[in-house]
Amino acid sequence: MKRKEYDITSAQSIVNYGMKLLGHSLRELHPEAKIFNGKGGLGTSVEFFHYDYNPNSESRPDFPEAGLELKCTPLKLLADKSMGSKERLVLNIINFIEEADKTFETSSFWNKNKFLLLMFYLHESGVDPVDMLFKLIRTWKFPKEDLKIIRDDWSKIHSMILNGKADELTEGLTFYLAACMKGGKAGENMRKQPFSERLAQQRAYSLKSGYINKIILSSYLDTNLRQQLNISSKRLVSLQKKYSSENIVKSIKAYKRDETFEELIERRIKPYYGKTVAHIIKKRGVELNPSSKDFSYHVCRAILGVKSKKIQEFENAGVSLKTITLEANRTYIKQSMSFPYIKFVDIVNQKWEDSDWYNLLTSKFLFVVFRKSSDGVKNHMKLEKVFFWNMPRTDLAIAEDLWYDTKLKVIKGEYDNFITTKSHPICHVRPHGTKGQTVETPQGIRVQPKCFWLNNDYILDVVKKMMRL
Repeated sequence: MKRKEYDITSAQSIVNYGMKLLGHSLRELHPEAKIFNGKGGLGTSVEFFHYDYNPNSESRPDFPEAGLELKCTPLKLLADKSMGSKERLVLNIINFIEEADKTFETSSFWNKNKFLLLMFYLHESGVDPVDMLFKLIRTWKFPKEDLKIIRDDWSKIHSMILNGKADELTEGLTFYLAACMKGGKAGENMRKQPFSERLAQQRAYSLKSGYINKIILSSYLDTNLRQQLNISSKRLVSLQKKYSSENIVKSIKAYKRDETFEELIERRIKPYYGKTVAHIIKKRGVELNPSSKDFSYHVCRAILGVKSKKIQEFENAGVSLKTITLEANRTYIKQSMSFPYIKFVDIVNQKWEDSDWYNLLTSKFLFVVFRKSSDGVKNHMKLEKVFFWNMPRTDLAIAEDLWYDTKLKVIKGEYDNFITTKSHPICHVRPHGTKGQTVETPQGIRVQPKCFWLNNDYILDVVKKMMRL
């Protein structure tokens, strides 16, 4: 029995046995290995073939005697040859009925996932998962600064359940810990929820991709783990410079009693409402260029006292910062909101729940709202409000229709007939970028790049609601 090769009561023994897979695929060590359909993918196969136990859906950890939960998660190769998270890390299914009676400490999330054994493998398109190589194997316990945000995330999910709104859950509601759809597409695998007769989409606790990237980056910076990743000292300096970030919250003591991270951000920025850009620049002792593409991000950094180019909490949560500019004398937004180019080659093989557009729309947004000055001078713009926002589930369903229409047209090779702003209440597709630039298509030709956009009228409605205009 393989169990004799490791001590089921010792986390270190379990990890050491898992390390046998480092640099290898599961099939290399276990030629009989295969992926079980509908049973959780590679992680299930590692449990069965490598650790020799039958996977189950119990609420306790995979190795209960050691309190250790095993999770396999894919890496992707980045442009700079480093590796990053390919997707969110799905944890355990949420039983809405049972979870309603739990506290954080007794919840299925905490009971199962407080101590993780993470086995990262490099994803390769078209390759059987049992042939993919494991590149990083490590344990993870949540640092207390992260755990504060995760507790608040769990409380928000729990509150939705208690209020009979489990059917309204989306990933954008929370920062690090999310309730992601699990099993099939929207409308499938529906579950009962307490305090409502409406069925709710089956969901699972998950850690957002940005948070998994934090774990990966911390591995690069750890002397022992860095050896697994074959990172030279010179390469490490380059990575540190590129991914350098700074926390807004330096200590748990920064929070007021019962204050959430979202409330802390609002408290720190609120004193600058109604102040001009020139005032903010002078008050914070920084230089800001209102014409900069990342202007809103720089404003937030300046007010929040972050000197690094990246805000760690925002990186962990995958927060999308967007600048919204109101006209001087009326509540009107001239510009729609653009997003990165549509990857035509990728979209034809994606499902909605795994698509780039879905991931963008289900992220949490931070809207930084300015109002133009009557004299047109950008430094005279005033900061009106900063607020977090996530797209409601009902609007996501409407955006899904546009995504499917776009995918179908890409499959057909129709690149000049996408849905316009006049024919959709939320979003549209149109060009954006440098004139003459082209992108690859599934048909092997190159065409002008197109982007998804959120309509200016839709964004205006969001601003009006959040600002109570």
